[in-house]
Amino acid sequence: MTRPTETYTDSFGQTIEFSVPEPHKKICINISGGADSAILLWMLIQYCETHIPEAEIYVITSANPIKGWYNAIWSTRVLDKVLQLTGTTLIKNHYTFYSTDQIRSEITEAENLQKNLHEITFILHGTTQNPPHEVRDTFSLESYKPRDPGHKRPVMYDNNDTTTCVPFIKVDKRMVAHLYEHFNLTDTLFTHTRSCEWHEGFEFNGKLVPNPEDEHCGECWWCQERKWAFGRL
Repeated sequence: MTRPTETYTDSFGQTIEFSVPEPHKKICINISGGADSAILLWMLIQYCETHIPEAEIYVITSANPIKGWYNAIWSTRVLDKVLQLTGTTLIKNHYTFYSTDQIRSEITEAENLQKNLHEITFILHGTTQNPPHEVRDTFSLESYKPRDPGHKRPVMYDNNDTTTCVPFIKVDKRMVAHLYEHFNLTDTLFTHTRSCEWHEGFEFNGKLVPNPEDEHCGECWWCQERKWAFGRL
């Protein structure tokens, strides 16, 4: 039986389709501790529990010292909460690697390592599209590093013996907010995520964050994007 495709549409007319097509069973997903990858992990588990009970899920996180390793801290919090909410046994390991700058080539290297160790054939990323220009132009650009220009990557593409899927690449973070509401996770899983990119050396309008591991600065580009989409931090 062909595995089904799940379709979700938000109130802004944005639509995503999500599936893990045949014959993939060994899946790698990148999580950062942020809202996008957290909801994607939850959706992946729900899909596999229903349609691929024999699936194996391998989780990857990139962290670096400039940001105080916060990705390692928050991704673990997200994973713990997801395990609590789902009770899944499909997650086989959580591999955190320590990167100098979290550049794409280092992430690819980590994915390849896991792929070779575990015979992974399907890789998931939670990257979203930027907000519309008229919204983005109101954000502070002080801390912003552009995502892929124009998000011209396809949602799903093959690279040798591996398929990569980026389900949110054509939609902005309002879709992510919709998914949290749709699955009734806004007051549970969402509150265990952190989108803030504040770190030592960043200062926004003279504001410092007392405990950057636990708080959103409310000033950086990513905090502004999160508040725009969710209406709160």
